[in-house]
Amino acid sequence: MHASRRIFADGLLPLAVAALFLTGCSMTPSMPTPEAESELPETYTTDETSELLPAATADTNRAVPTEWWTSLNDPTLDALVDSALVGNLDLRTARARLDELQARFRIARAPLFPSATANATANRQSQPLNTGLGAIFGGGQQGGGQEVQRVSYTTYSATLGLSYELDFWGRIRSQRKAALSQFFASAADLQNTRIAVVSQTISAYTQYVTLQRQEELSANAIALLEDRLATTQDRYNRGIASSFELYSVHQRLEQARADQPPLRAQRYDAQTRLAVLTGRLAGEEQELLSPPSRDSLQLDAVPAGLPSDLIARRPDVMAASARLEAARQQIGVARAEMLPRLSLTAEGGLQSASLDDLLDIDQRFSSLIANLSAPLFQGGALWARVDVTKAQYRQQLAAYEKTLLTAFQEVKSALVADHQQQIAYERVQQQLDAARASFETQRSRYERGIGDYLALLDAEQNLLTVQQRAAAARQQRIAARLTLYRALGGPWTETDPPEDPRFFQ
Repeated sequence: MHASRRIFADGLLPLAVAALFLTGCSMTPSMPTPEAESELPETYTTDETSELLPAATADTNRAVPTEWWTSLNDPTLDALVDSALVGNLDLRTARARLDELQARFRIARAPLFPSATANATANRQSQPLNTGLGAIFGGGQQGGGQEVQRVSYTTYSATLGLSYELDFWGRIRSQRKAALSQFFASAADLQNTRIAVVSQTISAYTQYVTLQRQEELSANAIALLEDRLATTQDRYNRGIASSFELYSVHQRLEQARADQPPLRAQRYDAQTRLAVLTGRLAGEEQELLSPPSRDSLQLDAVPAGLPSDLIARRPDVMAASARLEAARQQIGVARAEMLPRLSLTAEGGLQSASLDDLLDIDQRFSSLIANLSAPLFQGGALWARVDVTKAQYRQQLAAYEKTLLTAFQEVKSALVADHQQQIAYERVQQQLDAARASFETQRSRYERGIGDYLALLDAEQNLLTVQQRAAAARQQRIAARLTLYRALGGPWTETDPPEDPRFFQ
C-alpha cells in the first residue's frame, strides 16, 4: 500500500502538475497595435482660420444623446421609430444571427468539459463451433452425418463512459475565444442594424413630411398663379399688359402644375418605405401617419471637447475589432493542431449473461485509456492551415484599419456638414422672415387702397417659394444632424445588452 502511494507521489503527481501547467499554454501570437489605431489623433482638430468648422464646435465630450430625435417634438416620428424597432425585419434577422452565434459559442466551449455517454446493450450470439476459435481447437467437427455443434450466449451490459482532451496548447480555449469574439461582433452588428433602422425611419419620415409640405405649398402657388393669369388676361384684353407678360404667367402656371406629379410620387415612395421599415405592407403605414408637428427646429449645438477615440463606440468599429481578435485566435488554433494531443477515456459498467444479475456489483468492469496522437505528415496541410489563418488575420487587419480611417473621416465630414447646414438653415429662415414681412406690407397697402394687387400676388408667391425652400432646408438640417450622430455611434436607444453566453468571465 505504501509502495503504491510512493509510486503515485513520485510518478503521477508530477505528471498531473505538468499537465496543469501545460494546460495554461497558448499558441495564439501577440500582435502589435494596428497602425491606423496608433496614429489616430486625440481630438478632431480643425484649423482655427478655417470657415468650415469653428473650433468651438469641432469637438465634444458629450456622448450622442439617447433618443435624440425626440427633441424634434413630433409624436408621429416617435411612434414610427418605436414601431420600426419592434417590427423591422432586418432587426429580426440580426437578432436571429446573434442567437446563432451564441449557440456556436456554446458548441466551441463544450470540449473544455468532459463528455459523458451512457449505453445499455443486449447482445445475442449463436455460431457453429467448427468456425473461428472452435475450429482452431477442434471443437464441433462434423462427421458421419452428425449435426454440427453450436454455441449460443446472451450478454447484457450497462456502461458509463467519460472522455476528455487535455488542452495542452490552448487549441480549444483559442476556439472558444474566437467564437466569443464572433459573438461580440454579431452583437455589434445588431446595434449597427438598430441604428441603421432608426436612421432610415427618420430620413424617410422627414422626407415624407417635407414633400407633403411642398405639395401643399405647390397647390397654393398654383391657385395664386391661376388668379394672376386671370388678372393678366384681363389686363391684356384691355391693352395694359403685353402678350409676353401673359405668356410668362401662363408658362409659370404650367410649370407649377407639372411639378406636382413628381412630388406626389416621391411622397408616396417615402411613405411606403416607412411601411417596409416598420414591417408592414405598403398602405398599412397610414395608421401611424398623423398630421406632423411643424414647430421651429431646435437641435442642441455640438459643444467643444470631442476626443477622436469616441469612434470606438461605433458598432462597425467594435465589430471589426472583434473579428480581428477572432482571426488572431484562429492562428493559435491552427498552430496547436500541429502539436500532439492527449486524450483520456474512461469506461465502466456492469456486464452479465442474464438480466437478473446485471445489477450485481460483482459483474462490474472498467477501463482507462490514455491516447497520445501527433500528426507526422499530411502533405503540408497543417502548415497551409497556419498560412491561411495568418492571411485571414491580415485581411481582418486591413478591414479594421479601413473601418477606423473611414469612421474618422465620416465624423470630420459630418461635423463640417452639420455646421454648414446650420448656417444655411439660419439664412433661409432670415429669407423667410423677410418674405413674410414683404407680404404683410403689400397686404396692408392693398387693404388700405394704396397698393397694387399684382404686387400683392408677387409677394405672396415669393413667400410660398421661400417656404418651400425652408421646408427643404429643415429636412437637410435634420439629415445633417442624423449623419453626425450616426458617424459618432453611441447606443441611441435604451436597450438591454445581449446575454453573455459565458458561464464565467
